[in-house]
Amino acid sequence: MSTFTAQRRSENALKPHQMRNQGMIPMSLISHTQGVLLLQATRQDVQHALRHLDGHGRIDLEIAEEKGKKKVIVKHVDNNPLRGGILNVTLQEVSDKDVVKLDVPVVAANHGADSEGTVLTQPTSHVKLQGAMGALPAHLDVDVSHLEVGHHINAGDVSLPDGVKLISSPDATLFSLQVLRAVSLEPEIPVEPVDAETSTTSEESASTEE
Repeated sequence: MSTFTAQRRSENALKPHQMRNQGMIPMSLISHTQGVLLLQATRQDVQHALRHLDGHGRIDLEIAEEKGKKKVIVKHVDNNPLRGGILNVTLQEVSDKDVVKLDVPVVAANHGADSEGTVLTQPTSHVKLQGAMGALPAHLDVDVSHLEVGHHINAGDVSLPDGVKLISSPDATLFSLQVLRAVSLEPEIPVEPVDAETSTTSEESASTEE
């Protein structure tokens, strides 16, 4: 797990938009013992940290000029909906005993090559689980080796570690095996509708000529 360093931010520091103009991102940390701490870090350091989270979204946090590291998860990232870029970040200190809710990636296990005309689909890539941080898996392996065409595996069908609870809908489809539709390579020739009255007139005209 990589380490991220931030600095304390006083309440009378620059306003958030002024900080962002200077390349700093305002942050807050929900601490176990100190309430909410105001922090800041460079935009580059924040972006690097967000790219190097572990499977649970955790990272080791160091606060400049303070001893020790804190394990934190990224609770929320507020992005600018119009211009893009990070507006602020909220972190939460966690331990292995803390009960949390996290989105956990779902991964297909024992999946061989798709047979001709079939394909494995994955409508749901993550499920929300609740449990002690130390008990939550970094990802959820789902055995698809026995999945048959037309059948599917739902979130409620998957076994979870002791003490871990499924928060997502148990009916959410994780994987299904589908038959590919055959696509004709022959060009379609449009058929124009024939008016009944016109057809009758044409037949009578042909009969008169004979």
